[in-house]
Amino acid sequence: METSVKSNRFPELDFIRATAVVAVIIIHVTSITLTKMPADRFTFNASVILNQLSRFCVPAFLFVSGVLAFQSYKRNSYLQVIKGKIRDLIVPYLVWTSLGLVLFLSFSSNYKGIIMIYLTGNGPFYQLYYIPLLFQMFVFLPWIIKLAGSKKMVISILLINILMYVGYQTLLVGTLLSKDLVGSASTILQSTFVIWMSYFCMGVYATQNYSKLLEFIKSKPIAVVIAIYVLSAIALITDAFISFGYAKQMEIMGYFRITVLIYSFATMALLVKLGMTYKLKPITSLYRNSFGIYLIHVAVIKVIFMVSSIFFSNLLFIMLSTLLTLIVSYWCVELIKRTRISSLLLGKNNNSKKHVPVESLTSRVES
Repeated sequence: METSVKSNRFPELDFIRATAVVAVIIIHVTSITLTKMPADRFTFNASVILNQLSRFCVPAFLFVSGVLAFQSYKRNSYLQVIKGKIRDLIVPYLVWTSLGLVLFLSFSSNYKGIIMIYLTGNGPFYQLYYIPLLFQMFVFLPWIIKLAGSKKMVISILLINILMYVGYQTLLVGTLLSKDLVGSASTILQSTFVIWMSYFCMGVYATQNYSKLLEFIKSKPIAVVIAIYVLSAIALITDAFISFGYAKQMEIMGYFRITVLIYSFATMALLVKLGMTYKLKPITSLYRNSFGIYLIHVAVIKVIFMVSSIFFSNLLFIMLSTLLTLIVSYWCVELIKRTRISSLLLGKNNNSKKHVPVESLTSRVES
């Protein structure tokens, strides 16, 4: 097994993290258009396409988290890792979940529903489901690392997830489940690490063979990487429209599909390729604030929607809402960093403004 990565910084992954946080905003903006607006056919189709092209975001976050988790585990004890994640993930999660309940939840909600919101993250700030999901990965990290040490086990996990996706999509397309049951199943699956495990596990595996991975991507012509991306994107969008035509349920266009898995890895390969070539300051700024932007952006979207639903009514306003959400969220993070409660809202490791020296790509590939 190759473990030649010497730094906890992976600059070529910055493109993934920065682009993924923009993609998650696009998903949540277009989701409002698709579910709450009487959109015309062009706006509906455009929203579906943008929504689908952004579906790599959560798989990408999990993959990058797997890369970083392996490095963290090698430098710290398991107990230290868990304590750090409670501080950097769970504390901000509890704070933002509580804020969401206070600001946006109807007071008629019962205590059982509120408990489920805290357990799953599927509350007013619905994007927060990712936090308990990711924390589960860290709880099982020693076992995941052992599994990721074997190529056969990684492939087995990938195949198991593929079978789960096929089964889930078959149930939806076949309309074998009621709409309420589909919603409940999606909420539970969304917060359960098993169905997402292949992305995180692939990140852990990639870290242990990181130099080889970079060499492989570097050796491929950019035209080839783009061609694979375009083909996977076409397959993804086609799958979404065909499946929705059968089932007429928004869940059918979610994450648990083979086409999303293929498209996600194709997108990450392209972004790593771009990250090897370009070093852009806006990308660096975005990835440094990506966790904070992720925490805040749904609150911004909700406020925009409360101001006027017109911001989600057509393609031009969708683009404007996305840009506005990104800018406001970014500067909210920057302002929070300057307060005494930054560690509560962003986590201790996510409010630092220090610049970390970046080891050159060439030295790591050749090491």
